Amino acid sequence: MSQYTYIDIPFNFRHTCWFCGEPAAKAFDLPRNPKNIHFLAHAPMSIPACDECAAVRVASDVSSIWAVRDYVKRSLMDKYSDHLAIGQNWTEQELQESEFSGALLGGFGESAWKMYEIARDRLSYQGWKVAIDSIPVEGEDETYGFEFDGVRYMSLNTCIDHLIKSLRLDKELLPSLVDLLGPEKIDYAVKIAKLNKAIIGYQRDKILDEVRQQLEDQQEIERQARFAGDYSRIEEVLVGDGIATTESIQWALKNEITTLPVLCQQEDAFFDAFAHLGGPQCYLNYYGLQLYFEARQNPQWVLDNDPNAEWFVG
Repeated sequence: MSQYTYIDIPFNFRHTCWFCGEPAAKAFDLPRNPKNIHFLAHAPMSIPACDECAAVRVASDVSSIWAVRDYVKRSLMDKYSDHLAIGQNWTEQELQESEFSGALLGGFGESAWKMYEIARDRLSYQGWKVAIDSIPVEGEDETYGFEFDGVRYMSLNTCIDHLIKSLRLDKELLPSLVDLLGPEKIDYAVKIAKLNKAIIGYQRDKILDEVRQQLEDQQEIERQARFAGDYSRIEEVLVGDGIATTESIQWALKNEITTLPVLCQQEDAFFDAFAHLGGPQCYLNYYGLQLYFEARQNPQWVLDNDPNAEWFVG
């Protein structure tokens, strides 16, 4: 019999484990020992749980249901790492078309994808909003977790650790690749790491140098594309008592002039380019462009007032 008040359970989840979505047969009391209530940041509670999740051991000084969730998810991830790895090494179609045969391999081919889906869904399950007697329990992070390849992990680092373990990747290469490429390109980082499992220090450094060079090359290509691109969408900008004309801004971008100091250095080049307008008009164009670049030194002004901001990225 549970010793604490159950969290509110929506009718359609009345027999569901809050941690993993499996059928619930037990309760997870938080804290296990009433003597540890003072560690909690919220009221003590009982949480519907399946046999497996209810049995997970957590630290005696755990501070919240969200921290307990992390313990449970890590336990599931460790226990079913081989099942989760199926989805990283195979696709469902590949398993269906595989030529596994025999009692052992044939059974794997038939059940492997289902095993992966069950493990994936249990790990990714997020439960329902937590409340006790209709009073919400505050503290849940709405940005909780990191999702990759259909699986929601507790964090980016947890995801990386799991991938290294389940795919037997170089433990330094994958984190370094993710640092370089960014979390949004973790799939590309994994592909590189899977092709370079058995490596030593200098090989790892060479791979990272090549990736850095690829990034620099791509940035240069994008930069050149911008400066050689179609500037027809450039708009004139009213700044103070001046006007940065479309033609003036286009000229600056085509000549890779994006800041006020560089514009001042290229003052003669500007007057040469716009001499056909005549002295007074040429000066007004330059004055407006000066005011524009001066205003662009304020990031907030750029966000609020610059219709051409996209052309100055990079």
